[in-house]
Amino acid sequence: MTDSGGLTEGDLALIEALQIAPRASWAAVARATNTSPVTAARRWRRLVDGGAAWVTGAPGVSVWNAQCVAYVDISCSSGQSLAVAETLAQDRHALSVELTAGGADVFVTVAAADLRALSRYMLERIDLIPGITATRTRISTHLYRDGSHWRLGALAHEGASVLPVSPHSPDTTRLSVLPHLQASDRELLVQLGLNGRSPYTTLAANAKVSEATARRRVARLLGTGTVLLRAEVAAHPAGWPVPVILSVDAPTSRLVETARAIARLRQVRLCATLAGTPPIIVSAWLHDVEAIHGFETTLVKALPDLTVVDRLVTLRTVKRMGRLLDEDGRAVGVVPMDVWTDPLSMA
Repeated sequence: MTDSGGLTEGDLALIEALQIAPRASWAAVARATNTSPVTAARRWRRLVDGGAAWVTGAPGVSVWNAQCVAYVDISCSSGQSLAVAETLAQDRHALSVELTAGGADVFVTVAAADLRALSRYMLERIDLIPGITATRTRISTHLYRDGSHWRLGALAHEGASVLPVSPHSPDTTRLSVLPHLQASDRELLVQLGLNGRSPYTTLAANAKVSEATARRRVARLLGTGTVLLRAEVAAHPAGWPVPVILSVDAPTSRLVETARAIARLRQVRLCATLAGTPPIIVSAWLHDVEAIHGFETTLVKALPDLTVVDRLVTLRTVKRMGRLLDEDGRAVGVVPMDVWTDPLSMA
């Protein structure tokens, strides 16, 4: 049966299996989706080749919690929004780039190795791009939910229960310091960003280390929250064509409690606290524009102290966690997320 703009129920179940366990063996995925390993691998290859799904290794919670990530609202001259977005999409430090309607024309998620590098990228790169008239930057202080936790809801509970649980899941409440990285670690991060399911033999060859070393270092990168593996899906074919970004205010005394509660909501793909006003940012995927009102109502009913200060509706996602996307959200290219490099040398 075909659903969600061209993706079958089987496709969606397969993608969700890899959302739960991004590096699971095809045998495990086959058990979860009630198919064969050969069929599961073949279907996944078709999805990847068509840009409908992919697995990536994105900067993890320790990067966010070390104040190395910022969210940037950008205003542009008339007719310049797309050109600005496409320019930023080629930068390794601009992880995600969205064309938006609301209080900003372009919304960018930026990451760097430290606050100094982040400042250099903002002041000496973004602020100098032609067509930009104003920017507002808010630095993340703590990540409560990211896209690696979001699920399609297409896989039966019985299928999900047979998938392996990662032994290297980071403790998100304790990660606030970035671990020291060797050159080979950085190469492993880049390669996982290109393909989160790359075999250890391939990762080892690209990082110029042994396979045993690659396994050990990838485990460390995952365990320290330096990288998070996530299976992504093209939003439109998957039936979630309306991303919305909310700026939320809450009493300082209830900030953590509020962020944790928001992060548990089904539609939420991102929830983080910020060193700025308003202090919480929320990104959600919805089925249609009308659902925005229902989502905000759900937020306010669950958390009466909460106030939605501003909202951006994403008209088009140009880039999501390193992947360049077409108008339907299908991957058509990739820019390595090498946030550890000098942001000006790679811009």
